[in-house]
Amino acid sequence: MGSYVLLVTFWLAYGILHSVLANNGVKYFFEQKMGTGYRFYRLIYNGLAIFLLAGILVYQFMLPAQSLWVFDWRIDLLGNFLKYGGLLIVMIAISGYNFKEFSGLTFSPNDSKPGSGTLKTNGMLHYVRHPIYTGTILFIWGLFLSDSLVRTLLMAACVTVYTLIGIYFEEQKLVAEFGEAYRVYRRTVPMLFPKIFHKKAAP
Repeated sequence: MGSYVLLVTFWLAYGILHSVLANNGVKYFFEQKMGTGYRFYRLIYNGLAIFLLAGILVYQFMLPAQSLWVFDWRIDLLGNFLKYGGLLIVMIAISGYNFKEFSGLTFSPNDSKPGSGTLKTNGMLHYVRHPIYTGTILFIWGLFLSDSLVRTLLMAACVTVYTLIGIYFEEQKLVAEFGEAYRVYRRTVPMLFPKIFHKKAAP
């Protein structure tokens, strides 16, 4: 039990650190302290995120493989559908961004200034506001259904909670960046999952 509590602690700490370092106030602090070196901030941020994520996953895989149910091909089929479908969504969503800017390999001083960017609503962003998070949530719950392990369930639950909290703070930044344009976008486009049924407008 203690190992599982530690795993949850690691995931929650990872989420908090990830959100804190992405905060505009924190980034401004480092921009003042790092000077010209700040152009590497996003690259360091992503590198640290990958390094810590790898460490948590290594610890998670060291925990006992305690299964919640015996293998069922129907559940496994659903798990694989969610897993690979989610991975495909993430890949398509990321392809809509400039990889060098997304990863931090390139940097422009104007990138961090409010109003300097362009609100993107094309591609998958036309259907959901956060397609990368959509794919991530589908992927991790697909993993859980495929292996039925307690450790994977805890990971899926922690990542989902962190994602929902992270979206809230991310959207505050987007409202500050794009103002009314983002508010209109937020009212018309779902957060994570596209609308299946649309209400018809009254005549």
